[in-house]
Amino acid sequence: MRFSIASLILLVAVPVAVSACEGDCIVEITNAFVTNYTNPVDLVMESVAKQISNMLPEHPGLATTMDLLRPVTDAYKSDAYNGMETAIFPSYFHGKCQRDGVDPPGCPNPDCPVVCGTPGSLVHFYGKLRYIAYNQTRQLLDTLTTPGSSIYGELERKVLDAANAHAKTRRMIRIYQRASPYGTVPLFLTKRNEDLKNQLRQIVDGIGPMLLEVCGGLDDGETNGLPDCSWEGAMKDYILSFP
Repeated sequence: MRFSIASLILLVAVPVAVSACEGDCIVEITNAFVTNYTNPVDLVMESVAKQISNMLPEHPGLATTMDLLRPVTDAYKSDAYNGMETAIFPSYFHGKCQRDGVDPPGCPNPDCPVVCGTPGSLVHFYGKLRYIAYNQTRQLLDTLTTPGSSIYGELERKVLDAANAHAKTRRMIRIYQRASPYGTVPLFLTKRNEDLKNQLRQIVDGIGPMLLEVCGGLDDGETNGLPDCSWEGAMKDYILSFP
């Protein structure tokens, strides 16, 4: 399966003048990356929804299975900004290039051991920045779909409810009821539900690789990979629009 992403035009507010990437600069650059990842994440979720459809009776349409995924998609939308900001600022890019609170000679300097959080430093280390944004997005999706988590539990319940409520399932139950009155139906439902749970786990295990495929894959893991989730030219221009 090969995904493609159309060129994305950043529609953001004109930044307020700042002396370094702080305040509005942090907020707007974080929002730009979250916005850029909207389409890749949507493509992954649509692929997951289609796979869920394939495992359900009668194979419901995309709108129905996307609704089943709402626990994940709603949680992603709620958590995406905070996770992205923390991953970029200050986990890697700090506001000032300081050691023990003191500016070293030549700071701000893109090659300072403590990476500056200035627009110039963000551009200088853009190869690293693109991976920070990608890894944060993938990690959040993986966390939300980890079996045992509350979000995954809600997703699993919705999928099982959809399967159990379907008319075809009811017909199958009636057939088994006529065949045997001695617990066949509970056994059938238990086995069928376990099979569905296993299939769902296999599907969500593929979310990380699906995002990687959407983003075009990794070349060297540091600078030249993720060609479809780079947005390098537009993002560099945007970052440098902040003083």
